[in-house]
Amino acid sequence: MKIIFFITCVLAGLVSFLYLTMRNRDIMGEYYAKSSVNVEIDRDYAKNVALAVETSPNPCSYWMSPTTIGDTETKNTVMHISVPLTRPFWNPAIQFPETEAVEALAAIDHIAMFIGNKLFYFSHDDVQKFRQKSSNGYMLYYIPGIFYERSLIYKNWSNYYGDINLGIKALTAFFLYPARFAPAWLCLILLMFLYRAQIKNLYSVAIRHKKAGGIILLTLIVFTGFVLRWNGYVRHSGWTDEIYSAVRTGNPNLPLISTFSDTGNPPFYFMLLRYWFKIFGWSEASGTMLSVVLGTLAIWSLYVFVKPFSGRKTAIYAALFAAFSGFAIGYSQEMRSYILKMFLVPLISFAFLNFLKKPLFKNIVPYVLLSVCIVNTHYYGILLVMANFVFFIIWMLYNHNLNLKKTVLFVSGNILIALSFLPFFLYMLLEKGYDFTREFAPKKGHTFLLLVIVIFTAAFFVFRKDIVKKNTESKIIKDGQNCFVAYLLLVPSLIFTLSYLISFFKPMITFRYLWPINAPFCFALAAVMVSCIGSQQKLKFAVPFVVYMFIVGLNGIIPDIPSGGTEAYKEARAYIAADAAAHPDRKAAMLDNAPQNAAYYGFPDLSLYSPGSPVNVLYVYNDIFHMHEIEVYDDLRSHAINSKGMLKIYFDYDYPRADGGMIFKKYF
Repeated sequence: MKIIFFITCVLAGLVSFLYLTMRNRDIMGEYYAKSSVNVEIDRDYAKNVALAVETSPNPCSYWMSPTTIGDTETKNTVMHISVPLTRPFWNPAIQFPETEAVEALAAIDHIAMFIGNKLFYFSHDDVQKFRQKSSNGYMLYYIPGIFYERSLIYKNWSNYYGDINLGIKALTAFFLYPARFAPAWLCLILLMFLYRAQIKNLYSVAIRHKKAGGIILLTLIVFTGFVLRWNGYVRHSGWTDEIYSAVRTGNPNLPLISTFSDTGNPPFYFMLLRYWFKIFGWSEASGTMLSVVLGTLAIWSLYVFVKPFSGRKTAIYAALFAAFSGFAIGYSQEMRSYILKMFLVPLISFAFLNFLKKPLFKNIVPYVLLSVCIVNTHYYGILLVMANFVFFIIWMLYNHNLNLKKTVLFVSGNILIALSFLPFFLYMLLEKGYDFTREFAPKKGHTFLLLVIVIFTAAFFVFRKDIVKKNTESKIIKDGQNCFVAYLLLVPSLIFTLSYLISFFKPMITFRYLWPINAPFCFALAAVMVSCIGSQQKLKFAVPFVVYMFIVGLNGIIPDIPSGGTEAYKEARAYIAADAAAHPDRKAAMLDNAPQNAAYYGFPDLSLYSPGSPVNVLYVYNDIFHMHEIEVYDDLRSHAINSKGMLKIYFDYDYPRADGGMIFKKYF
């Protein structure tokens, strides 16, 4: 009976889980890729073009519209449709009225279908081979092979992100949103009740071997964090600054001085990136994997920071929050320096508190070396060093422990840190003319937040003994606990306060840059709070719920980080390369061929356009910092090129946008 009950629960739970995974589209939405379909066709046959898809429950057709209207200077036009794939679809087809289907098919020059971050290009000859079917007075020509990977579970589905992505998304959603998977959770709870004795024995073994249990638990958390960061780490194309990191500053084929070329971003990360490229290859997947690795190590570094001062349990909580933070996952899938800051901050903080505890020369060395790394990773790293300096003075005065030897040693270390930033600072100031100004000056909201921080910090110093009284696991930790909690509260406040004050002279309050520095403190504070709750006999049973709420509050499974520029440069260049290769009889050129970008993605370098050159077709999609629509028109005017007769190919789902979501194409 026990075996039968076990099999029943497993099968029922699995069936329920698979079914509910498909029903919970609000949390599984990223499974469905976004699509943008372009059909270049003779104008005479561009009246009744549609994209037909077999959606569930009923098939439907999406009528396509021309991307340029009222322009008769060219023989061809481009018909376009963006399909929001909120439901799974399969077997997409180009649809024509049956009476003119043969002629219309022959009039197609090519079809370009952008799905997710991938281009599916079909030339005129490819289109003529499409499988066809007559249906209700229309002829359907089915577009073949539009899969990223063939699904192992759903054979006919357009599974663009793969089964691994679906599985990880589904499992994470299962644990974070249990109410939406109630039947599956019921089966799991019944199984846990069935084997409660065995579970209790495992728990008893873990309690007896705290160190081994802690190592196993940390390993599981770090591994889970790695999987969440690795899953789909190149699903989205690199945006403007990522391509700049790979092509201009981290390019292993350029001189080392190129690592100084990113204004506002010191060279350490780019040096690390270029040597990573040399070892693992110069590619988008390789460069982004460095961020995945750093993001995973950031979980471990936070554990290392918290454990000596607040115990293993609190450190485990902090690592758990870092592993599941949507922002941390997002930064770990971006080829920029922000995740390196998130990795370095806990190590710097650990070294700093270790120096406060024992102000010896051997303890100041790691602090200086790590701080040199962060200020030369991103200049916002200087805020952490400044905040640590202010905290050092405040804490020493507060505890009446300020002495000359300790102060001279610490100040000397800070001078070395400042000197390490000097080469980049002078290069930017004198060579590049950069003034280190960022986007946002202080506003009313920033002032209000500053007042909240001041009140919160003052309240801590009034009630600090009560706050840290019970948050300890041993007498050894108790002495350092007071300083640790004060540090977690005061330093992020100082970082924001410093950025606020500096911004009156040089605006620099930018959340995107401040969050990677402050995030580790937020995770650690949340862990301390959970430990405080767990130390209360009446509240300890609420700890799992509090942990769950913190994880969901940290953005769950959704990597949602601010971004900018375009996120589809690769797809656009892929189209230009495919279209030029499909028409070898034409002489193709570009206004800005961006040879380094093309080489990075492995695309051929097209000729650079010049007036009077024998060009048959011109593609206009410029370098990463000069490709928005208004800039393209400026370029056309500067080359005395008439914009009439210009075709537009939309590759961005959010069509039409003015920030790089289209390719311009002109026939001569």
